[in-house]
This record gives sequence, C-alpha cells and structure tokens, in this order.
Amino acid sequence: MLARALAAMLAAAAFVVVGSTSPAAAAGGENCWYETDPNTGEVKLVCEDPGNGGGGNGDPGSGGSSTCNYGGKEIPCTGPEGSVWSSKYACWIGARGPDYMVPPEGQTKEDGWWHVCYFPPPGSSWEYMWIEAGVVGIDPVVLANRAIASMDLDPIQIGIVPESGANRAGLVGLPVWMWVDSPTEDTFGPITRSASQGTVSVSATASVSSIVWNMGDGTKVTCTGKGTPYADHYGKQPSPTCGHRYAKMSSDQPDGAYQVTATSHWVVEWTGGGQSGTIEFDLTTEPLPIRIGEAQVLTQ
Repeated sequence: MLARALAAMLAAAAFVVVGSTSPAAAAGGENCWYETDPNTGEVKLVCEDPGNGGGGNGDPGSGGSSTCNYGGKEIPCTGPEGSVWSSKYACWIGARGPDYMVPPEGQTKEDGWWHVCYFPPPGSSWEYMWIEAGVVGIDPVVLANRAIASMDLDPIQIGIVPESGANRAGLVGLPVWMWVDSPTEDTFGPITRSASQGTVSVSATASVSSIVWNMGDGTKVTCTGKGTPYADHYGKQPSPTCGHRYAKMSSDQPDGAYQVTATSHWVVEWTGGGQSGTIEFDLTTEPLPIRIGEAQVLTQ
C-alpha cells in the first residue's frame, strides 16, 4: 500500500491525464465515452443522444468499439488514453510508468512494472499499479470482439411466401413459408476470423443458432436452421421446417399489411490468450410488409 501511494504521488508530478474519446454503445442508442478530469483523475461516463443515427439493429460492428463486462454491466474495452480493459486487474491498463519508479519490495524490473490503471465508475480514479511481467496486456475478450467486428455480420435476407408487394397477398389459413434467402457466411455463418495484439491471438467462429420470426400478428415463431425455400410443386403444403398460418386478414394493420421481421441469434465461440468463451447477440431485419386477405366465395 505504501509503494502504491508513493507511485500515485510520483504520477501526479510526472503524468497529466487528458480526456478520452473512446466511444461505447449505451442503452437507448446513446453515444458514450469516458472523460478524465485532469485535476482529480476522476473518470466519468458522458453520454449524448445521437438522434436517429444510432442504427439499432444490434450489429456488434456498427458502433466501432467493443464492450467488456464489469460487475454485470457493459463497459468499453478501451478506456482513457487508449488503455485496455483487464479482467485480472479490474481496470483499464494504460501507459508504462517512468523508469525512475521503484519496484515494490521483493520485486524486480524483470518481474513487471508500474502502469497507469483507470478504474471504472462509480468512484472512478486512476493510479499506478504493479503489472506482472507476462500478463496479457489486453483482455482476450477484447480481441474476440475485434474478431467479431471484422466479420461485418448482417441480418438475414428474408425469404417468405406469400411474397411482399403491393400486388401480392396471401390468404387467411393458408400456409406461410419462411426461410433464409441466399444465406452467406456473414448472414448465417459459420464464419471464422481472428484478431491479434502483441503475442496474443484470438480466433472466433460465429453461427446463427436460431431465428425468431415476428409475424406481425402477435405471433413469434422460432426456427432452427435456414428453413425450406418454397417451390410451386409444394402447392398448399405447410413448410416442413419453418411456417405459420394467419388467422385473420391484415386489413386493420398499418398500410394494410403485417410487418414481418426476422431476428437472428448469433453464437460466437472464441479461444485464445489461454482463455475461451461464448459471446451471443441478435441481429434484426427491417420490417417486411405481408398482406393477407380472404378468399372470395361466389354464390348464385
């Protein structure tokens, strides 16, 4: 404790902290970043509402930054001054301390060195902390998220019958077929990418485990697999893998159509840096209007 206090006093004379511009995605689509008070060293989370530019489809690559977990909450993996989050030390590890700093009792320069550590809110602050030699300077989870971001994943392309269109309509009670149209590695997987920093490399493989179809009538249908594309020879048969039936017309819906969306649940298995783990997230399509009518019965 005495050595840590001495290091902090030396830091005050030798190190000036300036504001961070590391972005993070917050609830509600806000843009957030951490700023450090140059006088007190206190780290504060600052957020602003970007309006309609937030995206909102759950794409892990759309925000340009990765998120790590601390105390059950998401925080940026990159902290003030380009520091990186360390689960081991529960802080963002930043710049190496000056060479004139003295190792703690029983330690040598070969055992490690002092680095700036920024602590997350609440009670944010920074101080120099002794970081052991050979300790991964970047959390493997950070690299896993970087690998995911490089995949540039997208929601699926919806395949559905009846088709969407002003002159297209299905009928109440008839089978609706849903499937993944023209699946690719970046819309359905599997897709593998890696990310490295220094001697640490992480490999991540992502695949869609299931798709939740929101049919717009209050029904959600969960399907595993890509579904079966419809072909004319199936006639009025129900889909063997992913289907639905509407119980009433869509005439009372906005624009006279049910708004169908498909949410892909991605599961990413990653390994590297002596660790492994799983990251899960969802990507949702834009709504697709599907019109449903009733068959007209002619009588004499």
